[in-house]
Amino acid sequence: MIDPTKIDINQLPKKLCDGAIGGYNKEIFSFALTSGNNLDSFASTPQMMKSISVWMSGQIGNYEKQFGVIDMTPPQIQSPIQSADLGKPNNGQ
Repeated sequence: MIDPTKIDINQLPKKLCDGAIGGYNKEIFSFALTSGNNLDSFASTPQMMKSISVWMSGQIGNYEKQFGVIDMTPPQIQSPIQSADLGKPNNGQ
């Protein structure tokens, strides 16, 4: 087992997590974290999953105390392809 007191988290490679999916049964939690087209799959005992949840909740609470409440409003991203643009000339593009 890795000794967490000897890890420099700033030296670890990082991926931007942009999604999560998963499920569970009585014995195990299964989940995957997405990063672009990459998917990393994990499994955990219920006890470890709760430990992760408690840790994450604490991290989020500390973040919000320092930086304010995280806005969970979905971004209003407009598609670059609009139905109004269909049939228009592409101006040489």
